[in-house]
Amino acid sequence: MKKTYLYRAILLSLLTALILVSCEDIVEVDLNDEDIDLFAVEAYINTKPADNVYVKIEKTLQVDQAATNPAVNSAIVEISDDETVPNTVILKEQGNTGIYKLPENTVYEAVPGRTYHLTITTTDGTVITATEYLQHVETLDKTKINLSARGDYEFLAVFINSQETPGEGNYYKWDIYINNELLYESEYLAFASDELVDGNYIYDFEILTDFEDKEEDKVFHMGDTVRVEQLSISEASYDFYFGLINQAFSGSPFSVPPANVPGNLTSSDGKRVLGLFSARDISVGESIVIDENNYKPLISSIPPGI
Repeated sequence: MKKTYLYRAILLSLLTALILVSCEDIVEVDLNDEDIDLFAVEAYINTKPADNVYVKIEKTLQVDQAATNPAVNSAIVEISDDETVPNTVILKEQGNTGIYKLPENTVYEAVPGRTYHLTITTTDGTVITATEYLQHVETLDKTKINLSARGDYEFLAVFINSQETPGEGNYYKWDIYINNELLYESEYLAFASDELVDGNYIYDFEILTDFEDKEEDKVFHMGDTVRVEQLSISEASYDFYFGLINQAFSGSPFSVPPANVPGNLTSSDGKRVLGLFSARDISVGESIVIDENNYKPLISSIPPGI
């Protein structure tokens, strides 16, 4: 059976980079001195029942400045869909953080099959926009944690089983939570396209392997509770994550710096906007408590005769 492309991104700790850190992803973008005073946006909407809309807005600094990028405050941030009568919500800034979320006691349902629009109007009149289609994601049927053949059965790995949606052009991301904390500190990024597996059932796809030798450095420990969430993402999001990988692994120290990671945001002032607006359907897998039963080689899920 052909296997999907799986990309493992070790995102470097860049001294001269824009860093956007949220409860979802770590976004690191190389900058040069021509890239100062640009807007940087991290934004998403997903199908979780609560706290499912997030927008963070910053301004970039010169690459030799150690200060944190300043937050963009008091912007008008709007999310709407493509219904005949659009469902629209204005987000509220959380203090002076440049982070905008749903107002208290407000529910905004994200529906697969709809297109969502982000509009940001800053205090100086700049309008930043992005559009994303929310693609349905198939159910994450099974999550396994077992010893991986990739490490000669010395390291634990996470495997998933799921149907791949028929029709080319689907893209996926997997978020791994350990004890309810998203595994972004480990600097792993797992995503794939359906280019080689369109419409197939995916058996035992290895999305993360804990290759650390020292116990204190390992990702997984006895007694940890692990949960995987399977996300649908757009081609623009896929290209963005792929760009992060190209940036992290680009050439020698004497190579020409890579171009900024491609995003999907545009600005009325004609300048580039760094970052991404992503719409995601989410299927939440079961929770697994790691015990001695996980420290065994994987037993294949593929039915006999396939």
